[in-house]
Amino acid sequence: MNGMIRWGVAMAAASGGVMALAQSADAVKSLAPVEVRESVVFPVHLPKRNVATGVEAANIDIPFSVSHVPLELVQAQAGRTLQDALRNVPGAQADSGFNGVHTQFFVLRGSIADSGTGSNRVLRDGVRMSNYPFVKAFVDSVDVLQGPGAALGLRSEPGGTVNLMSKQAEMANFGSVGVSAGGSGAMELSADINRVLSEEHELAARLVLTRSAASEWRHTPDKLDGVKLSVSQSEGNSYHLRLNAEATNQTYQPDYGIPALNGSPIDVPRDRQYGEPWDNSTTQNRIFDIHADVALSPDARLNMDWTHLEARSTSIKSGLTGNVKNASGDWGRFAAYEPGTDRLIDSVASTVESKHQWGGLQHTLMVGADYYRETLNQPSLTIPAANSPDINVFNPVFGLVKAPSTVLAAGATTRQNLESVALSVQDQVMLGEWTGVAGVRFVQQDFMYGTAGTKSVMETKWLPKVGVLRKLSSADSVYANAAMGMSPNQVSSSSNQSLPSRESRQLELGWKSLWNGGALASDVAVYQLDQSNMIADDQATASNFDFTVDGKARSRGLEASLTGDLTRRLQAKVAYAYTDARVSEHPVYKGKLTPNVAAHTLTLWGQYLWPVESDVQWLTGAGIYAQTKRYADRANTTELPGYVRLDITQTWRTRTGTGKSVEVQLAIRNVLDAYYYVSSHLHVARWITPAEGRNASLSVHYRF
Repeated sequence: MNGMIRWGVAMAAASGGVMALAQSADAVKSLAPVEVRESVVFPVHLPKRNVATGVEAANIDIPFSVSHVPLELVQAQAGRTLQDALRNVPGAQADSGFNGVHTQFFVLRGSIADSGTGSNRVLRDGVRMSNYPFVKAFVDSVDVLQGPGAALGLRSEPGGTVNLMSKQAEMANFGSVGVSAGGSGAMELSADINRVLSEEHELAARLVLTRSAASEWRHTPDKLDGVKLSVSQSEGNSYHLRLNAEATNQTYQPDYGIPALNGSPIDVPRDRQYGEPWDNSTTQNRIFDIHADVALSPDARLNMDWTHLEARSTSIKSGLTGNVKNASGDWGRFAAYEPGTDRLIDSVASTVESKHQWGGLQHTLMVGADYYRETLNQPSLTIPAANSPDINVFNPVFGLVKAPSTVLAAGATTRQNLESVALSVQDQVMLGEWTGVAGVRFVQQDFMYGTAGTKSVMETKWLPKVGVLRKLSSADSVYANAAMGMSPNQVSSSSNQSLPSRESRQLELGWKSLWNGGALASDVAVYQLDQSNMIADDQATASNFDFTVDGKARSRGLEASLTGDLTRRLQAKVAYAYTDARVSEHPVYKGKLTPNVAAHTLTLWGQYLWPVESDVQWLTGAGIYAQTKRYADRANTTELPGYVRLDITQTWRTRTGTGKSVEVQLAIRNVLDAYYYVSSHLHVARWITPAEGRNASLSVHYRF
């Protein structure tokens, strides 16, 4: 621990400009109490039941690293995707997946969200989802816990937890309609209408509709239609009841990007596509959930949640496979056809929260139990190799891929059955300027992933967490925490045995501050994250799909952020991270750096409200997003160069009546037309995702 402290202090000193925000302890203690003033766009406070502790609290009072990205910030930046939102989170970086632009992968603190080859993992209102699309129109905020140790009832992923907080019915009458259009067919239509149905019975309903199409600049369509209905009913603080129904239909084509040769991506037009699927892939999601909370006494509350997901998909994939065949650039191609995949998720959770005064201490005690089951049935059909002839990546000839005949040989069927029962207890103790959080989650999990005959693995885990925070003043706090996390490995061994879950352990030290009357918040944290049971290729077999859990990894880093109002007219978002993530134990890749993880990442975003004397507000925004170089593959053979991207936005906003306004935004992304690469697949360097060049969009929103 002392070594960790010394290393953290050295890193903090080396960060120069970031740590210039800090004050001496004596100066901090002499500060007068501050009055917290909320920023219009960048709230300093977190929502109720935050992802770290499940207790309502300001960020400065939470002994964990937490980032809150409200939808307003994503819209101000003209963001479209989950990766756009996560640019505001220090330590979050992009990973590549092949389920369309609406479903994106990511890396937190050097730990990939996908521990096998399967699906990204996010939470929707606290419930784990697999391959869940990011629908901006449905999202109220993106809340992120950096590192393990999520709140009770939440599966704690090894590198951190991303929780998509969805829009809920409120006791007010409001609404909005919006339209956005950009180059290469990019489009988004949305309508959001909230109405009070009965003030006497505190009954409200909210309907959200959306239709979106991603840019087809790489000739891969991705369209999504969605509807979300939320109904809420309350009786003061006695109880709250909330029902939601959500449906999305997505049609897309996977984008496998471009390959690398001789240690770098090949030099071809960035929109060149090598996959030729004969039809679109589709995914249909249907989600139903119920939340209820009841006051058992003035100091105790019972929370109950039920969520059910039904998903059906058809996947048609085509792309490069293997290694380049000759010096001229001939490459083999593959085709995969997975018709009628079914995924079911059922989650039930219950938590009792109570507040007590024991021994002169204020306790917030939480006790919870939850049940989670996810099943997957993914059949595949064998496509003859002759249907996908080789292609030359420098001089491609298209149109040679043949759609399969109606009679296909049956392939392997991949099945997953994950069933877990968990019990949790947590106590938050407050004594003067001290806050302590201690909790433990007991998990019993039965997990099977593989083809017919694969055996399941039964696991019993204790996942503790502890955090302590000291308020130096009303504007400053320091904290330390230790926590553990786990995530299923979606692979099996050569003997058809499902493998134990990936695990993580983390130590973290941090400093949180409020500035400018509480309208500006800063966070600085140093951490060490150790992962074990990471998948590794089984060296005893020749197959690329036989695995063990012989891998270990270690991430060390510094993360810093600044969020809020610099002045009453200038708002800012700064997120910086230094990440050193590397494999510490592995039969092949020991000592290698984690792919898609740059040592340095930086987001600088500012928006200025011009003092124009008119009925129209003029807001000018500018964002700089930068990364240093990183590797594209586990073997560290291919390097993706660093980049700097500049975005600008100009927004005009005017009131048209009481509670009504019109907002028009012109956005230009990648103004300098930087040529860079977003990410690569975590295993190989033949699937690298190029970034879109300079592009513009225009959006109009009417709020009433």
